[in-house]
Amino acid sequence: MKYILSMIAVSAAVFLIAEPRIVTAAVGAAVTDCLEVIIPSLFAFSVLAAYLQRSGLYRTALRPLTFPLSKLLRIDEELCAVFVLANIGGYPVGASLLSELVKSGSLSEKNAARMLCCCFGSGPSFIVGIVGMRVFGSAAAGLMLFAVCFLSSLAMAFIVRMGGEIGLKRFETRYDLSSGAFISSVMTGARVMFTVCAMIVGFSVISTMLGSIGVNSLFERLFGLLGAGENSGGIFSAMLEVTRLKSIVPTSGALSVCAALLSFGGICVIMQVAALSGKIPLKRFILSRITASLISAFLAIPLSKMLPPADVQTLAPNTSAEPFTKNAALSVCVLAMCAILLLDARRERS
Repeated sequence: MKYILSMIAVSAAVFLIAEPRIVTAAVGAAVTDCLEVIIPSLFAFSVLAAYLQRSGLYRTALRPLTFPLSKLLRIDEELCAVFVLANIGGYPVGASLLSELVKSGSLSEKNAARMLCCCFGSGPSFIVGIVGMRVFGSAAAGLMLFAVCFLSSLAMAFIVRMGGEIGLKRFETRYDLSSGAFISSVMTGARVMFTVCAMIVGFSVISTMLGSIGVNSLFERLFGLLGAGENSGGIFSAMLEVTRLKSIVPTSGALSVCAALLSFGGICVIMQVAALSGKIPLKRFILSRITASLISAFLAIPLSKMLPPADVQTLAPNTSAEPFTKNAALSVCVLAMCAILLLDARRERS
């Protein structure tokens, strides 16, 4: 295996040297996606989710949702709060929150691995704003896709609970409303965003290299044989990196395709979860993505028929992002995030 990986690494280095313009364009497009899509839709909620957990406020703030969920799923309310936050806050949130519970000793690594199978989902801002509006030209379609993904995660929670009780060690309930808890939450959100954006940029280059050697075309023919039609060329890219869903064409069956890909999350997101999950085993989580994708694909079929035809445009506008050089405000946000990370690293070293 080491020889194969060495050959791949050498081949990648040759490509980076031989095709600098293509690589530069791929990196620039990925950075723009991070500025236009990922940071606006994930950063604020990542900070909020971390603050709710660190401060202890999630015990009361989410109780109208966690109390009925705990009775329905027969899972502790605190874990139901993580489930809710993970499925409305964005893909990395669940792994980050579960990792914190493992570090605190509240949750075992085995039970965290089970919970990770259902504490995984895209936030409504990404699904509605990017997939719903850009692909289908309809907020209703985006809301329907979010509902499908949430129901899929709920089904996965039932499956997880069938495997036995999930124990959670209880400690004395404490609330930390200090400024330190908020600052620590901002730093946690910055770390999450840095990891997410770095992975997206890296996978953009990988996808470009695979396209240059014909791998994308091979999968396009394969998905074409499976009946994907006009979306044959976009599915593999979205399987690698989920933000590529914005290139999906709103044809018949596209809602089911998008639902399945959103529940799968993409290889890039799965690697982000691996980076943020610490010592949590990921074997069950990876297998669960296949099950969740199938559930979402089938759920989208009847739910999509409930949408009025006018709510899904035949040819939705695929709005392109503004050039990176013109987006000064978001660039400043990224610089501020990097400054937070550097200050935190200096504090830890001292």
